[in-house]
Amino acid sequence: MSKKIVAHRGIPTLAPENTMASFNTVADCDVKWIETDLSITKDEQVFVIHDDKLDRTTNISGSIETVDSSEVKTADAGYWFAEKFRGEKVPTLDQLIDFLNIHKINANIELKGVVGDDANYLADKLVEKFAKALDRLDDQVELIISSFNPIMLEKMYQLKPDLKYAVLFSKATLGDDWNLVMQACHAKIVHPDSNGLTEAKVKKMKDYGYEINVWTVDDINRAQELLSWGVDGVITNIADRMLFLEK
Repeated sequence: MSKKIVAHRGIPTLAPENTMASFNTVADCDVKWIETDLSITKDEQVFVIHDDKLDRTTNISGSIETVDSSEVKTADAGYWFAEKFRGEKVPTLDQLIDFLNIHKINANIELKGVVGDDANYLADKLVEKFAKALDRLDDQVELIISSFNPIMLEKMYQLKPDLKYAVLFSKATLGDDWNLVMQACHAKIVHPDSNGLTEAKVKKMKDYGYEINVWTVDDINRAQELLSWGVDGVITNIADRMLFLEK
């Protein structure tokens, strides 16, 4: 089985992360897997953005769950990266699904934990809208749903129990109880942080029968080492430069 090279938020070394420009670069480079993130606005619209706050990757500020979609749609998500990307927008969930369908690119979609006063209500709306949007995803597109937040995975699982689920672990959260978390989340895939990950831990995960995709690996030698240990994929900001490792 070939190894997965997963483009983290597109190819953010070549285009602004989590924009259609970044996703189109993935298609242009013939990368087969993309990793991206979903969040929700105050008026219950789903967008592709990593941070809770809009400040780092757009020209507007504030937490996404406190602003309306009309404001997010006017935001510039590219100017900070380079002048030629000025005017890039924050993609909508529908745009993401369209992109995957057109290019037949597989996706690892991360559900961000929702914060703020209406967190639980908006989290329910996020998974509800995501589940509905997936009804029109092409059957040829492979999908992994991931999250650091077990509650988000549980909410999604209640709506779409047949999907593939992955738990994201940081070095700090990959404790002795990681396998309990995996089982509680109905997850068959583990997404550990490369930082601190050892061959012994990889072997244990494999012994339990889990698929393993490691994040975020931007060193080619480290990627080769992880793949030699038996991990199934690496999530990277330089997917275009790691495709040779898929063989």
